[in-house]
Order: sequence, then structure tokens, then C-alpha cells
Amino acid sequence: MLRSPEVLKVVQSATLFHGVAEPMLFQHLGDSVRLSLTAGETLLIPGQSNDTIYIILSGRLCVQAKASDVEPIAILGAGECVGEMSMLGTAPVSAYVVAASACDLLAINHAAMWALINSSHAAAHNMLNILTSRIRHTNEVAAESMEREHGYSADALIDELTGLYSKQWMQTKVERHLLRNLVGKRHCCLMLLEMDDYAQFVEQYGQLGGDQAIRNLAHTMLYCLRPDDQAGCHDGDQFSVFLPDTTLANAGLVAERLMRDAERSMVVLPSGDALPAVTISIGISAAHADDSPDKLYARARRALQLAQQDGGDCIRLM
Repeated sequence: MLRSPEVLKVVQSATLFHGVAEPMLFQHLGDSVRLSLTAGETLLIPGQSNDTIYIILSGRLCVQAKASDVEPIAILGAGECVGEMSMLGTAPVSAYVVAASACDLLAINHAAMWALINSSHAAAHNMLNILTSRIRHTNEVAAESMEREHGYSADALIDELTGLYSKQWMQTKVERHLLRNLVGKRHCCLMLLEMDDYAQFVEQYGQLGGDQAIRNLAHTMLYCLRPDDQAGCHDGDQFSVFLPDTTLANAGLVAERLMRDAERSMVVLPSGDALPAVTISIGISAAHADDSPDKLYARARRALQLAQQDGGDCIRLM
């Protein structure tokens, strides 16, 4: 199945296989099969045993607590995976996974995935990052559910396009984490980042291309960031990241790594067509002892504006 050029492009761009050599992919994943789902079809249900990881080649999958008529916990697109949690001690499936649209998937059995992990440090590192992120997200969703049961009211928690936190919920999280860091007298920073020349990209490659570039950037962020970092949407093609226990200098290093990875990350359409990589501008603000979220955001916005005024594809600290 990997001999198909369009499948190979998506697999190579997938977070799970970032940095894994092509010959190793062919060696361990060559017998993987392609699976198609229609919109509304259920892939996984809670409690069932599962020995397969599914890579989304095209379309979207919803992860949800109930079979229907609920807000999704997450919406996953091309290059993302489901089924990896079952690799933890052959744990049963913990949530429904339903096709939000017609989907093509690559089905990889756990034995093949373990063989790849044992042979590739990059694959092992990627899997650890994904599992850590999934566990953290599951815990946060549980905590948020409890808050809402006790009367908390908010807009949607998850942005449908990227799978990241929505702007409203991200601002709530920043306020909470900022207070925690300031009370503990710990360094922390806020990063705002934006894709350069987004309007021109959409004009040249269409809204589908622009959406895929934004989704790809969100995936790159999640790959680069640490488990405790909080990433979410801000405005349009702009993202925010709260970096706890981080000095301004170290935040700059995180931003440099993110810029390099964004420039190397291939934007792949569901058709398999590859688009040019994008560049980003980043503004970072360090929290002050008497800061409020509004002040922190204002300085980060100013830093981002300076980066954009300097031509983009750069970082400004404030």
C-alpha cells in the first residue's frame, strides 16, 4: 500500500512517522491495508479490543464520548492517528471514533508498529509524544466536563479545523495557568504565531489549501511543544501558546525549533498533491510579577506585529 505515491506522501507527513527513514517505513509498514469509511460510519466503540493503529489519509474522524448527538472530544484530519492508546497494555478502546466525512485510512497492526518502534528512535519518540498528549488531553477533558456539570458555560472547547483549543477556552486556560505560575514565582511566557502571507496562499491554492496549511501548522506545533505547554487558536490563522516554567530566552529557543520544523513540514492535500511549506512569524512576551492576561496578550501581539513588520519569518521577544 505504501507504494502508492499519494499514500506515502501522507504517511511521511504524519506526526507519528516524522523523521523515520523511508526504507524503514517500507520494511515495517509494507503490509498495511487501506480502509474506507462513509460519513457517519463508526470505526471504534468503547470497551472493544483493538490491535490496529489507523492513519487518516483523507477525510476527518470525530472522537466522542457517546455514539451520536454530542460535541466531539477531538476532530482529526489527514496525517493524524487513532488506536494508539490500545498499545498501552492492550487497553480497550475508551471512546467512540466516528467518520465525520468519507475517510480513507491506513490500518497498521500493533505488531508492525512495535517492530518499527524497536527499530527507530524517531518512531519511539513520536509515539511517546502522541501518547503523552492524548493522556493529558483526556485528563483535561474530564476536568472540563466536571466544571461544566457544576454550571460552567463556555463556547466550544475545540476548534473544528485544527483540533486545538478554541480561542475562548484558551484564554480561560491562560488566565488559570498564569495565576498559578505567578503565585509560585515561576517564569512563564506567552507566544503568538501566525502564518506569513496566508491571504496570498489561499488566493493561489484555494481555501482547501489554506485550511490544510493551517491544520498542518497546528500539527507541527503539537509535535514541537512539551506536554505541559498549552496551545490553542487565537484569531483566524493566528495561534497562541502558553509556556509554563519557561524563561524568555528558552521560549526563543522553542520558537526557533518551531520555525525550522514549520519550514520543513510538507503541506499535503487530501488528493495527495503537495503544496509549498509555509513560514511563520512569532511574538513572545514574558510574564511580569503584576501581569494580567490582557497585559500579557497585548505585549505578545505587539511582538508579533514587530516580527511581521520586519518581513515575517522571524521572532521578536518582548
